Amino acid sequence: MSGSGRVGVAVVGPFPPRPGGVSVQCATLAAHLTEAGLSVTRINTDLPAWRRGWRRRLFPLVQMWALARRIRCTRRCWRVLHVHAASWWGFMPAVVALLAVGRGRRRVLTYHGGEAPAFLARWGWLARPVLRRYDAVLTLTPTQARLFADHGILTRLVPNIVSVERFPFRWRSRLRPRLVWVRQFEPVYRPGDALDVLARVQAHHPEATLTMVGDGSLMPALRQAVAERKLRGVSLPGRLPPEALPAVYDAADLFLNTSSVDNLPLSLIEAGACGLPIVSTAAGAIPDLIADGENGLLAPVGDVAALAAAVLRLLADPTLAASLSAAGRRTAERFTWSAIAPALFAAYGLG
Repeated sequence: MSGSGRVGVAVVGPFPPRPGGVSVQCATLAAHLTEAGLSVTRINTDLPAWRRGWRRRLFPLVQMWALARRIRCTRRCWRVLHVHAASWWGFMPAVVALLAVGRGRRRVLTYHGGEAPAFLARWGWLARPVLRRYDAVLTLTPTQARLFADHGILTRLVPNIVSVERFPFRWRSRLRPRLVWVRQFEPVYRPGDALDVLARVQAHHPEATLTMVGDGSLMPALRQAVAERKLRGVSLPGRLPPEALPAVYDAADLFLNTSSVDNLPLSLIEAGACGLPIVSTAAGAIPDLIADGENGLLAPVGDVAALAAAVLRLLADPTLAASLSAAGRRTAERFTWSAIAPALFAAYGLG
């Protein structure tokens, strides 16, 4: 960005090693803003030491106090406050930031996650006044923007940023039955469905494999299910750092997503950048990203038969696989820093 000098921006949200796409996004944004010549203050909303043992009971209060204190202590360093919030307790940073920041600062909020419909239906009376006090509210997808408009909140569409150059593209056509799944092992992502899909695919391709990257509350149940069902070819390496994911994608030939709630998952964009044909549920705003038959194949949430059929279709159709592989890379290039930066700087009042 030219002419911005050393404008200060505070990025408020979780940062690695906190797992999840929001932490990756905060780190990616901070890095690109620094490269663009802005002075960046990273305000981490995560307190790992307070998530364990007896301290967990105090975590909510300590988190609010620590966030407010960090905002107040650093406010001379920045004039733009960019808060990354989500639903339920993830909305807390949006509230605390408003209370902690003084006048004369531009306040911008990006809303993450796919649970906004349920959250706004229950807590909209509280969230709407908070959101209206922000100078700019950024949504990641058109579906989310329409939802906020229904609640009387004007938004700007500024999607996630993906460093596409980190993900080498490999064009796929004749696919091997090597599937990869990258999400948290939590109920909303339905990891058990991925095992069901694998079992159906192995009925036709016994050599099929599935690598499931991530961790979470359902990991013990997944390990038990693999053992009890005697499923072959399942790899559960646990949570991996972001820098390890390109190699994981490169080793696979198909990306599988089974989520029931979603907005703009980074893993789908990253997989597409690597040339992996995508098979996904049509959860939430995923159809804003994946057009069925154009840059991926979609199936209803929980329909493992349809998901498995989509995988088998790609394995049997090299022409379709090649088309989706190339289209995935083109889709990912819509989320590069150069594509997103103009809208972001305009939201900052720096355009």
